[in-house]
Amino acid sequence: MSQTKVIQVGTGGFGLSWLELLKDHDQVEVVGVVDVDEANLIEAEKVLNGTKVDYFNNHVEAFQSLKADVAVIVTPPQTHKDIAKAALEHDLHVFMEKPIAHNLEDAVSLNEFAKDYSKHVMISQNYRYRPVIQALKNAVDKQLAGPIEYVEWNFRRATKFGGWRDHYDEILIEDMSIHHFDMMRYLLGKNATTVYAKSMRPSWSWFNGNPTASISMTFEGVLINYFGSWVTSGPETSWNGDVKLYGEKGVIVLTSDRPVFIGSDGTEANLPIPEMEHSDRTYSITELIQAIKEKRTPATAIADNLNSFKIVSASLESLKTGSEVSLNKYS
Repeated sequence: MSQTKVIQVGTGGFGLSWLELLKDHDQVEVVGVVDVDEANLIEAEKVLNGTKVDYFNNHVEAFQSLKADVAVIVTPPQTHKDIAKAALEHDLHVFMEKPIAHNLEDAVSLNEFAKDYSKHVMISQNYRYRPVIQALKNAVDKQLAGPIEYVEWNFRRATKFGGWRDHYDEILIEDMSIHHFDMMRYLLGKNATTVYAKSMRPSWSWFNGNPTASISMTFEGVLINYFGSWVTSGPETSWNGDVKLYGEKGVIVLTSDRPVFIGSDGTEANLPIPEMEHSDRTYSITELIQAIKEKRTPATAIADNLNSFKIVSASLESLKTGSEVSLNKYS
C-alpha cells in the first residue's frame, strides 16, 4: 500500500501527540517536521526516534524542499491561513486542527483562495468519529425518538492549558465549543439559523477571558440550549458533554459517555456502541487520505466546516451586541 507523505507544521503542545499518531499510521510517512521553536523540534525528534525525517524552522522552506502530499497544520489558529495558503501554492493538500482560522474573515478568505487549487483543505473534527457519537447518530438517523425537536447540551471541565489559550477573550467559544457545534450539525443533519449567547468569567477562573457560556440556538427549527464551562468547580462531563435529544417518542441521552434511549413511556434501553478499530483522530486523517485516493471531497472540508465556524462567529457577535444573530447574514 502506497503511503501518504506528510509534512507536519507545529509540534508544540498538542502537536506532539499528532506526530505520534502520524508516526504509527500505516498509511502515512512523515517526511518533514516544522516548528519555529528549536526546543519543539528536539522533542519531535525524540518522538520519531531515528526515523529519517527533515526538520525545519520555516514552513515555506519545508514545502519547497520536500516532495510530499499533505501538510498537517497543528499551530495556533491565527497562523492557519498563511500556512495553509503556502501549502496550497506548493501543491499540497491541507489537514488542519480546528478552528479554520482566528476569525471568520480569514476562514472565508482561505476558502475562496482554496477554490483556485485542485487540493483539499480539511479541518479535523475528530469528535464525529467517537463510538458514542456514532451511537447517537445511528439513533437519530433511525428516528428512534422521532424527529428531534429540541436539544440540551451541557459541557463542564476544569482544564488548565497555559500558553496562547489563556489570552483569548472568549476561550470556550473560540477554541472548544466548535467541537460541540460541529457535532450538533452532524447529529441533526441541519445547520444553525439563529444564535443568542452570553458568557462570563467566574471569579476563580485561571483564564484571562471568559471560559463559561450559555447559548440558545435554532437549527432549522430545532431549539438547542447549550451550556459550557472550562472552569467548573463541580463534577465534570466527558469532553463530548452530556446530551439530550428530544423527539415525540422519547429522548436520546448521552451521560458520562453512556448512550441510552428513554421512551416516552419511561422505558430505558442502552444504545448499541459500534466497535471502531482506530482512535477518532486516526479516522479523521484517514478520511482525508481516502478522499484523495477516491477523488472525492472529504467529510469536513473547509467549505462544509465553515458552517460550524459560523456558529462561533455568530456567538461572538451576539456577545458584543447583546442580541440574537441570524446566520443568514453569513451566507
